[in-house]
Amino acid sequence: MYLILFLSFCLYNHGFVLKQQTRFHDKLTMNQYDNAKEYYEFYTKYKQPLLSNHNHLVNYEEFAQRHNTSYSIFRKNLLLIQETNEELKNDPSKLVLGENQFMDIVDFDDETCKNSMLTTIISPPKTQVSRSKLMKKPFRYLQNMLHNGLSRFSWNDTGLLSPVKNQESCGSCWAFSTTSSLETFMRKRNFQIDRLSEQELVDCSEQNEGCNGGLMDLAYDYIIERGGLANNENYPYIAKQSGFCLNNVTRSIGSNVTEYTYIVPESIIDIKYSVLQNPVAIALDADNVYFRFYKEGIIDLPSNASRSLNHAVLLVGYDHDERGMYWIIQNSWGTGWGIDGFCKLRVRPKEGTLLCQLYGLYPSK
Repeated sequence: MYLILFLSFCLYNHGFVLKQQTRFHDKLTMNQYDNAKEYYEFYTKYKQPLLSNHNHLVNYEEFAQRHNTSYSIFRKNLLLIQETNEELKNDPSKLVLGENQFMDIVDFDDETCKNSMLTTIISPPKTQVSRSKLMKKPFRYLQNMLHNGLSRFSWNDTGLLSPVKNQESCGSCWAFSTTSSLETFMRKRNFQIDRLSEQELVDCSEQNEGCNGGLMDLAYDYIIERGGLANNENYPYIAKQSGFCLNNVTRSIGSNVTEYTYIVPESIIDIKYSVLQNPVAIALDADNVYFRFYKEGIIDLPSNASRSLNHAVLLVGYDHDERGMYWIIQNSWGTGWGIDGFCKLRVRPKEGTLLCQLYGLYPSK
C-alpha cells in the first residue's frame, strides 16, 4: 500500500476545509476591520505580550491596517471557527474549535505549500506486520491481544510520558514524535532522561529533510545506527536547521534502541495492544480546520474525510464514552493547542479518523 506522507513545514501554511462554508465569504466582505480589537488581543497574547501594557493607547483599526496581511488571515480564521462551531453546537462529539497560534498564519485558501516536499513511503503490508509480530512471541502476543480488556489507558497517567513540547515554525514533527516515544521507552527501563535532542535528528538524520519533513522509521534507523541520541541539554533545539551536524556529542545512556515495531495498519485491536506497550509515533491528516483549531471534544469525522498523511504525533492512550472508543493524542504544538496539547480522535474502522490508523511505530528493544 502506497501512502503519501507529508510531514513538513507546510503544516503551518495551508489546508482544506471539509465542510462548505456557505455564508463565510459573504461575511469577509463586510466591515473589514470589525475584528481589529480581537486581532490586537490575539497579537499581544501570542506575538508580543509586552504590548498589552499599552492597550489604552492603541487605535485597533490602525494596528490591524499596519498588519493587514496577518490581520486578514486572522479574521478569515476567526469567522471560519465561529461558523464551524455554530454548525457543531448540537453534535454529540462536543467538538469545539478555538483560537491558537495559527490564527494569522494558516490560510486555507493558499495553495503555495503544495510544491513542498512530498515523501512517498511503502507501508508494510498488514499481513507482513501481523506475521512478524506473531512469530516473535506468539503466545504472549495472542494472549495480550485477547485479554487487553482495559476500558481506558493513558501514558499521561503513568508519570512516564514526556511533557508537551513545541516544534515551533520548523516542520520537525517527525523528530518530536520519535523522541517522545523513545523517552517513555527509556523511563520504562529505569533510565533517567529529561529530554532527547530533536535538533540532532533535524541536523544529522540525512535520510530525512530536517525542517522540511521526515519519517519516524528513518529517524529510528539513524538512532540505531549511531547507537543512541544526545540529550537536549547537550544539543539544544533551535527550531531550524543549523547547517552542520555535531558528531561528537555524548549519547544519552539508555537511548541505544536496537529495534522498532510497526502497528498493523487499520487493526484497532493491534493498535490498542501497541499503545499498551509504549506510546506510538503515528501520522495523521492535520490539514483541516478541525485539527488545526481543535480546542476540546472529540474529532469524529467520516473515514473518507481525509486525503493524505502530513503530520506526526504521539498516540498515548484510549478511552470510551457513550458513543464508543476514542484515541488520545499528544501533539507537538505546545500547550496552547487543544486540551493542554492533547486531543481526542474517535476510533473508526478502515482508514480511521484523520487516517491515524495507517502508519505508526514504537521502540520495542
